[in-house]
Amino acid sequence: MNNGMIATRYAAALLGFAKKENQLEEVYAIAKSVAANFVQFPKLRAALEHPMLTTDKKRQLILTATKPAQSAAFERFVSLVLANGREAYLHSMMLKFADLYRAEKNIFSGKLTTAYAVDALTEKQLIAIIESRNQGQLEIEKVIDPAILGGFMLEIDNTRWDASMKRQLQTIKNELNF
Repeated sequence: MNNGMIATRYAAALLGFAKKENQLEEVYAIAKSVAANFVQFPKLRAALEHPMLTTDKKRQLILTATKPAQSAAFERFVSLVLANGREAYLHSMMLKFADLYRAEKNIFSGKLTTAYAVDALTEKQLIAIIESRNQGQLEIEKVIDPAILGGFMLEIDNTRWDASMKRQLQTIKNELNF
């Protein structure tokens, strides 16, 4: 069976179950945490796929990756995943669950890159403008990258606005054929 299909089916089931148990926000926070842990600790996937590791140890490992957040719905989901031998797909399941949650709650994600930290008022105003235009809630990741020299780069879904000094200088350089 296709990895994407497995992840989608389990993620959709988790979404429905978490909603039924009134733990949707908690499970969403846990899903983001677990997905981030797979990126931060690449050996997590290898440990979960290791045949000598018992189901109980795998359960403990997964639940440790969610600390301090806890959810009975997520713990039951983990038990189901382990019982069906689908732990190798857990990272994809968590990513897909987050996508399904954001689609249901009309949340879109973005990434704001600036040369230096943006003050809270400017950030709040920018988010308000973007949310009003997209008619949804924005979940933003902030990145500081001095290489852009000034201005900002904003990525939302598949759209990128580049108002950085680096790009503007590159444009001038290209026009002058340097």
